[in-house]
Amino acid sequence: MTADHDFTPIVKLALKKGDPWARICEDVKLRDSSLLLALGSGAEAIMKFALMKRSPDKVVIFQQGEAGDSLYFVVSGGVRLFARKDKDAIELPTIGVGDVMGETEVLGGPGQRHMSAIAQGVVELIELPRKSLLVEGMLPAPVESLLNRARKTRASQLDELTSFMNRW
Repeated sequence: MTADHDFTPIVKLALKKGDPWARICEDVKLRDSSLLLALGSGAEAIMKFALMKRSPDKVVIFQQGEAGDSLYFVVSGGVRLFARKDKDAIELPTIGVGDVMGETEVLGGPGQRHMSAIAQGVVELIELPRKSLLVEGMLPAPVESLLNRARKTRASQLDELTSFMNRW
């Protein structure tokens, strides 16, 4: 070997943009999720505006108080949800494949996140901007109903857990 030859191995890496619709189509649980049922026949067109995201274990996806106006759809893994209410910090039930988060910000328009989300293991998500879900400036009734149910469930969980914590 001469001094003018470098035989250091070279690794080439190609990044591929994830295709949300293709990812959904390959998984029965995702295709049968409440969100896809609510989106109906418009789901494929809406997914053209979506972004695939991957978060390693224990990485903060978003924090309560940050600006936000997108909905997250869990494709794989789990997400731990936390919320502060008054002086209490509460962990809500972990969500998983087929669940959504960010419902309050999508329902109310751009604003501050109402909870924090942290990856539980490696998590794949589809992020849907609020504007991609609007039809003639409004959320379709099935989507609005789904998001309202999620919001009410989480608010109820937060109230129950806060009440429990404050009994001690």
